[in-house]
Amino acid sequence: MTNLAFPRLAFAFGLLAAAPAFAQDWQKEWADTQARAKGQEFNLAVHSYEAHEAVAREFQKRFPDIKVNVTPSTPSTMAPRIVTEQRNGVFAWDSWWASTANMNNIVLPLNGFDKITDYFILPEVKDPENWRRPDMMYSSDTGPYIFMASQYAEATAFFNKGVVKGLEMRNADDLLNPKLKGLIATEDATRPNAGTYVLSSLVKAKGEEFMRRLMGDQNPIYIANQRQLADTLIRGDAAVMIGGSPEYIAQCWKAGSCKDIVRLPVTPYLLGRGVAVMKNAPHKDATKVWINWLLSREGQQVYVREWAKTNETGAVSMRKDVEPDPHHVESVPDYANMQNAFRPSTDSGTKEMNTVAKVFKEINDKK
Repeated sequence: MTNLAFPRLAFAFGLLAAAPAFAQDWQKEWADTQARAKGQEFNLAVHSYEAHEAVAREFQKRFPDIKVNVTPSTPSTMAPRIVTEQRNGVFAWDSWWASTANMNNIVLPLNGFDKITDYFILPEVKDPENWRRPDMMYSSDTGPYIFMASQYAEATAFFNKGVVKGLEMRNADDLLNPKLKGLIATEDATRPNAGTYVLSSLVKAKGEEFMRRLMGDQNPIYIANQRQLADTLIRGDAAVMIGGSPEYIAQCWKAGSCKDIVRLPVTPYLLGRGVAVMKNAPHKDATKVWINWLLSREGQQVYVREWAKTNETGAVSMRKDVEPDPHHVESVPDYANMQNAFRPSTDSGTKEMNTVAKVFKEINDKK
């Protein structure tokens, strides 16, 4: 009879013996990577939110020997720029951190990223057990390219109650009220942006005919610049803002103004903020330091803290050991049912966004 006890004990002993060597391996790799990164530049593109820039500044403080160059930009602007540069053989960026729809739908299909898993060093980053829904951490089934460290419920739609006196907005159907004709401002619906996400969520909930009535009968105003879009609502030139940056409205609230502006009661979508490594990243060691720090417990705690300072929603990390900001608990998704939500930052949101773009083009071509 074969003695199974001895092999099991031997295997267990082998694991114990290997554990210190494993620890030394990653610790040595981490130390060597940081040593090689000293003096390197690190070119980081971020979504143009103050919180993203604040986190980058914290990274610079944490690793002062790396020269961090930050370029803030909206993803809808950054995506075509990256595509154009890469087509012309220019690989200037090391990493990109932003909401992920443009990353996923525009840059990823053109092979604009390296596998981010090749840059993982820290065991706490590698271990899927440290993350909620490890099966939904990447934006696409294409592969491990865009890692979504934050996924949260968001509804970037706002109503200025002072523009149309007596008008109540109880649900999405009220967007079709004739009193709002010409008073709804949103973004270019042909490409992924916060406005497209809301409109696509409405398509998922209400159907394509609802979208045709909204874009056709209501004659919305289209404004590409998010600051200008917010200013249009704040000034009262529009009664409804669909899309734009909620950060601008949050700043207005914190300043004690914009008291007539409230969030619209529309179904939230599930937004993913993710990080990726650019194809042919020129400063690989500095990039490894950034990726591992950002996705560490420390980095995610810094993100949640900084995001909560300038935003009303979204200070949420997918790490199990990082708590959301206590004032942002309504942003926490239903982790058990994330697959049922509209997720514009992933492959699953493509159908509805394509519908919105199609309707937008058809209606505007007739004008």
